[in-house]
Amino acid sequence: MLVKALKYSFISLLLLNLSSCIENDIPYPYIEGVIQEIQVEGMQGEAVFNNQARTIELTIGEDAFIDSLPITKLVANAEALIYPDSTACIRPSGFPDFSFSSLDELPANANTAVDFTNPVDVLLKTYQDYWWKITVKQNIERTIEVENQSGTAPLLDLNTHVAIIYVTEDADYRNIKINKLNLEGSKTKLIPSPDTITDFTRPRVFQAYRNGRYICDWTVDVQKSSVPASVESVNAWATKAYISGSFRAGTTLSVEYRVQGEEEWTALDAAAITTTGTRSYSATLTGLTNGTNYEVRALADGNSGETFSFQTETIVTIPNMNFDTWTQSGKTWYPNPVANNLDDAQAYWATGNEGVTIYKESSTVPVTGSDAYRGTSAKLYTYGDILLVGAAAGNLFIGTYKTNMGTPESSPSFGRPYSGARPTKLSGYYKYKSMPITYNGTVPGNLKNDQCQIYLRLWNSADQEIAYGEFTGSETVTEYQKFEFDINYTDTISKPAKITIVATSSKYGGEFDANGKKVIGQVGDGSTLWVDEFELSYE
Repeated sequence: MLVKALKYSFISLLLLNLSSCIENDIPYPYIEGVIQEIQVEGMQGEAVFNNQARTIELTIGEDAFIDSLPITKLVANAEALIYPDSTACIRPSGFPDFSFSSLDELPANANTAVDFTNPVDVLLKTYQDYWWKITVKQNIERTIEVENQSGTAPLLDLNTHVAIIYVTEDADYRNIKINKLNLEGSKTKLIPSPDTITDFTRPRVFQAYRNGRYICDWTVDVQKSSVPASVESVNAWATKAYISGSFRAGTTLSVEYRVQGEEEWTALDAAAITTTGTRSYSATLTGLTNGTNYEVRALADGNSGETFSFQTETIVTIPNMNFDTWTQSGKTWYPNPVANNLDDAQAYWATGNEGVTIYKESSTVPVTGSDAYRGTSAKLYTYGDILLVGAAAGNLFIGTYKTNMGTPESSPSFGRPYSGARPTKLSGYYKYKSMPITYNGTVPGNLKNDQCQIYLRLWNSADQEIAYGEFTGSETVTEYQKFEFDINYTDTISKPAKITIVATSSKYGGEFDANGKKVIGQVGDGSTLWVDEFELSYE
């Protein structure tokens, strides 16, 4: 019995040791947490998403309360749990950790109000953590009008809530008449009422209430200025500039400009000047030269204010826009002077050829002769039978490419640094062979014949999209014809820091499943796009 007991004890000890060596090496699935839709109370326009940077920008009207703003819709992918920064939530325990399309879907004790005075971080939790940042901008039209107001615009500090109003030198501080003082929106009431306060020998404090709710205190100070008119902001593009400023009420406004260093001023046509109220204006200077220093000034009854200097944006040359330069290495073609579309300084354009040539011939190649529009053109071909990924559209883009066999979707990276002028149009020449859909993906799901696409996208230094334009072709075009599309700006103030131009023989060939492994877009095997002579236009 003792021997039998020892035998069982030895076997148990052996099994215990073996079990302690077993590790769970099965990796967690890679599922990205993505915010797909969001709405807040009082929202204006559409949410601006940057999925790469995981940022969202929202705009609300002046009647909303930004410090306790209810989120009325928040939809993420089904696998994600949602956790906003608890310090920003008005009642953290009441915020749901799941998606909702309306407040009606939530329990009665839910509270989705968030303080968006500052940007708010939101954690989306799948098997990994994904941090998003939501920024809310509030549009409030602030207007100030007083008698004897000078040509210097009021200074408003939105952080300290201090307003400085400038009046003419002969104004009496003890008898300042305020005609309009709108500091927190048109529906805001100030206490005391501005029309009852005339003595500004010292700064005065006004309490702002909206819909009966206290917002903040504003300190209003009045100072004297001899400036008759001023230029306060200039938004210069390549050949035009938008200017705005103030002028003394009751005077005649004019605007003049010149190239810096020249003596003569050019008077802007009065039709190019728009006045707002009795003392604010905006104007557009056109016909300017790119990359040039200018001066502009505003005049009231012929008396000029200070000169404002600015420089127009410089038009830079993007390499190989005519697609005449190509290099071949083995089966792989590169639209660059080097066999590289990743880290060489001369590699501005890229294709997915390095991935395609593992299985096939290059899908994007140069063509000459009768197949080209002029010199050498680019030919993009769609394969509908690629091992593992399923399909591969011919593509040509400004960016980089490095094959990622694990997640093919992440192989391309769109965009290269760009500090040139903001373009307003992209044009070029193309022809297209549209094939019937042979690869039946789910996106968009209703196509019968393939489509080609050419688009441009610009980002600012914060990696936020500021402009986009596109052309989509759905018909077969046997002879080269011109395409042209406008580039639409969602942000007309920011300067560009990155640009991409993308051409593809199958518009939905870049749509992948949630794991980034398999194409789910509909494409037609053999669809072919030819492109040549791309050109940017500027204003």
